[in-house]
Amino acid sequence: MNTKPVRVIINPAASGGRGRRAALELLKELDARSLPCEARYTEGPGHAAGLAAEAREAGVRGVVVVGGDGTVHEVAGGLLAAGPGGLPPVCVFPAGTGNDFFRMVGAGRSAVAVARVLERGAVKHFDVGRVRWDGGERVFVNVFGVGVDVDVLRCRARFARLTGLAQYLAALLYALATFRPPEVRIDVGGEGRTLLGRTTLSVITVGPSMGGGFMVNPEARASDGRLDLFHVPALGLFRILALVPKVIRGTHAGIEPLTMCRIEEARLGRTDGEPVWFETDGELSPEPARELRIRVLPRALPVMVPAHG
Repeated sequence: MNTKPVRVIINPAASGGRGRRAALELLKELDARSLPCEARYTEGPGHAAGLAAEAREAGVRGVVVVGGDGTVHEVAGGLLAAGPGGLPPVCVFPAGTGNDFFRMVGAGRSAVAVARVLERGAVKHFDVGRVRWDGGERVFVNVFGVGVDVDVLRCRARFARLTGLAQYLAALLYALATFRPPEVRIDVGGEGRTLLGRTTLSVITVGPSMGGGFMVNPEARASDGRLDLFHVPALGLFRILALVPKVIRGTHAGIEPLTMCRIEEARLGRTDGEPVWFETDGELSPEPARELRIRVLPRALPVMVPAHG
């Protein structure tokens, strides 16, 4: 048995304090099973990335993330900052609002289930997306997006009492009332394909869902070496509202004028040359950018999954 400790990175503020309660539950379970661990609590935005980099340097057996997609996003960024290879595997105890990354793991949501994965789970290597712009770079473990999704992030705090899909849906309806679709150009590398025009939503994902359960790319797989593009051009409000139930169920493939395709890389920017705001894993970009260059990092992130997964 590997006696090296696992590093537990905890976002105590996740989902209105759910992170702290989940951590106490998990640490109690790990102690009962005599699984060595070291707990670290985040103190603010960006702190999880630093804690993850420290964990990699310390040579821990694994990193357990107690939090939501934003915390997983930071941890992955911290682990990959020094380059791929030699990373400790990541295990997730979901305690966030959306938890779309965790849906790809295929594990139970209890502390007992997480402990079992640590004891006798398998390691599967997940794809990661990387976005670069002049002056910056980020990785994303599930979603990169432009369009109304950015406005949704800005107003989700108004619906903090809701969770998961309900919160995202409420914020989406609110954001659509004032949203003005930007005109963008998306060049899909390797296919010679260009999407040009105003966009309601353009997202590139690793996995199938975003926003707590919107199945935007239902055929996406976390380890296939590709990313998946979901593009919604500018549409009227009633047309968008008619599409929402289909996207939630993942039954929208083939509906015009939506575009869905697998990609390895893409370039995105506004046609007027103005910088565009974007989001990665539910985190607003630190600055807008004139051109965004997105590509897949195949199987770059080791993730602990159930042995049967």
